[in-house]
Amino acid sequence: MERLIIQVECYSNYKYAQKPIAFTLQGKKYEIKRILKQWRETTKDFFVVETPEQRQYTISYDEEGDSWHLEKIER
Repeated sequence: MERLIIQVECYSNYKYAQKPIAFTLQGKKYEIKRILKQWRETTKDFFVVETPEQRQYTISYDEEGDSWHLEKIER
């Protein structure tokens, strides 16, 4: 799957992109029910998130490009 640029609403306290709370993909907004996993690689933060419909998505925030991407749809 090609990485898609997405729009993300996030909670930011001590840093930007601390906790994503919703994202928009192809015009549809998906609320994030919970974050299942998160990790950091160099200048990117990765999150495996679950929506209320129990679908899982891996999204990332690229600090250098100041952009969010959809990395993978789990189910």
